[in-house]
Amino acid sequence: MKTQTTLGLVAFLITTTAISFRLQAAEPVLEHAIPAHTDRAMTVYKSASCGCCGDWVEHLERNGFDVKVENTNNVNEIKIRHQLPREMASCHTALIDGAVIEGHVPADDIKAYLASTSLPFGEKTLGIAVPGMPQGAPGMDTGRYDSYDVMAFAADGRTESVKRYEY
Repeated sequence: MKTQTTLGLVAFLITTTAISFRLQAAEPVLEHAIPAHTDRAMTVYKSASCGCCGDWVEHLERNGFDVKVENTNNVNEIKIRHQLPREMASCHTALIDGAVIEGHVPADDIKAYLASTSLPFGEKTLGIAVPGMPQGAPGMDTGRYDSYDVMAFAADGRTESVKRYEY
């Protein structure tokens, strides 16, 4: 019985690893006129035990971002310090060029936001977020796809969808 359990676990791990590699290989590297941000570092604050956060960091790196990871036991402190509205929260918070990037925001949307000269709330815009943890967003690759919005937000609680992903 123990041998069957061990063999089953090994088979599960091999299958999971193969699926992960297949999903990563299938993800397109986004190459647009917006330059990669290799000259500007992004700092990602996350729990050391969060696998989907690590997957999102890998997505960013594959798309040209220079990422520094800061593991913390209190990600909420970072969210509060940077005035993230509660309804925009997700599992990790990133900072780049004074902007707050919350949750599983696609790399291409971060690039577009950083290059934008017209922000939804002007200078009061603090950043963009993918609230919650929608399946199918970068780092949340489970084979299921939920529709979700990339939201711009301001410290006073105003939010506005800047892009919608429909599935």
